[in-house]
Amino acid sequence: MKKWRRHIRGTVRTALIWAALGALAGAFVELLNDVLPGGLPMGSLFDVWPPVLAVAGFLSGVVVSSALRLAGWNRIQ
Repeated sequence: MKKWRRHIRGTVRTALIWAALGALAGAFVELLNDVLPGGLPMGSLFDVWPPVLAVAGFLSGVVVSSALRLAGWNRIQ
């Protein structure tokens, strides 16, 4: 059971790191949209880029971490 907890904890940590990076990328897009004259072409489509990219980053982190765990399953056991 300890192995499962460790794997789940690692997946959550990876997902949180990806979410933080997504939020930083979203903040950068917001900054560019506010600073550039006229904004970005698709910048006004979403006005909440950091949360949108943070959620996408979290879900992507879960998928990638799970896929890597499944790919290396024979090595783990």
